[in-house]
Parts: sequence; structure tokens; C-alpha cells
Amino acid sequence: MGFWDFLDKEKRALKRLEKNIRRANNKFAPKDYRQAALYEVVECARKGSDVALRGLVTRFAVNAEPSIDDEQEKEQVFDVLVGMDRTSIPALRQALRNAESITWPLRVLREVMSKEEYTAELRALIQDFDTEYERNPDRKIQSIIAISEIQDPEIGAEIVRFLKDVNETVRFQTVGALAALQHEAAREALLETMCQDESIRVRNEVVEVFAKYGWVTTGYKNKIEALLPAGYRHDSSGKIVRLGNN
Repeated sequence: MGFWDFLDKEKRALKRLEKNIRRANNKFAPKDYRQAALYEVVECARKGSDVALRGLVTRFAVNAEPSIDDEQEKEQVFDVLVGMDRTSIPALRQALRNAESITWPLRVLREVMSKEEYTAELRALIQDFDTEYERNPDRKIQSIIAISEIQDPEIGAEIVRFLKDVNETVRFQTVGALAALQHEAAREALLETMCQDESIRVRNEVVEVFAKYGWVTTGYKNKIEALLPAGYRHDSSGKIVRLGNN
């Protein structure tokens, strides 16, 4: 085979791969066609194709029907990427910055990175966000949820600022994350949220956090007294307790 024949063969192979990537990521394609294309992309990725690898990661961003097949395909891609170990990291990092949904890429990174490296990745990722309006806050919300799952209380300091986010769901998830991390250093900021947030859902979530972990409301007891929802009260030690609980 001559040099030009080799280049022509490579060009045809790339076009075939790009076609399969488009088909594998086409939520409207018939299931059999989509899955056959996905198989081809997987094989190319396993042979070392960076284009195929990025195409696999892109599959996480597509929601196909029926949902049960979509979930199975994403699980398949997840297993393939985890099996490729650190080879998949560059494509996954790219997805963290560009994709609208990052739950699956984060799941893969958590498997292929050490805990310390994954925590550092989340710290870097969360720095991308501010507390202003975003058309699609899903990446921010999913990052906060991921942080809540790593059992590192110190990282709670990275997300306290999102208690002031303009998006109500971001604020709600931040309260839950700080609770999951048991980041009591955020007590003051959470108390301010309990008193000032315009969302009843967010305020009540903070109340539940204080009741669950027994954090005291020192300095805010008088302000909070009138804000407690039905089923909660202050006890003599300045803690919020659920009625009926000792």
C-alpha cells in the first residue's frame, strides 16, 4: 500500500467513525442502529482513538428513549471508560467544562482517580461558578451534589458562597451538601439563610439540618423563633428539635 493509499484509508476510517459517533449520539435513531454504532465507537476507543473517546463521553449528554435503554447504554459507556482507566481523564475533564450535564463524567472520574485527586478536581471545578444567574445551572448543582458525596468536611468552605446564589435550587442543594459534609463552620451562614432566604423550602431545609445535627442557634434564637415551621421548637439549650423528639 502506497503512502497516499494509506492516507485515503485513514480518511475513510475517520469519516466512518464520525458517522458512528453521530448515530450513537442521536436520540432519535432506532435503538438497534444506535447501539450498533456505539459498539463501533467503543472498539475504536479501545484501539486508542481520541476522537472515539470524546464521542463516548458525549453519549452521556444525550437522553434517548426509552429511558431504560438509555440508562443501559450509559452504563455500558461508564464501564468502558472506567476500564480504560486514566486514558479517559482528558476527555472527561473537557466534558466537565463544556457539557450541560456532568453527573456521569464525574462518576467515571471518581472511579479512575484517587480520592485526593478527585477532590482537587472538584475544587477546581467549583471555582468555575459564581452566584449570578445562569441559563442552565445544572453543572453547578451537579458539582455541589458531587462535593456532598466525598465526605470531606473541609471542602464545605468551597460552597458556602452558594447559599447566596440567585437560583433557589442551587441554594437548596448547598444547604443539603453542607449538612451531608457536616460542615458546622457554616453555622453562621446557614442561620442567616434561615432568617433571610425568600424560599420557604430553603429555610425549612436549614431548620431540618439544625434539628438533625443539634447545632445551636446562638445569636439568632429570637429571630428564628417566629420562623420555625410546624413540628419544630427551640429547647432550653438553644437547639431546634422536632416536636415529639426528646
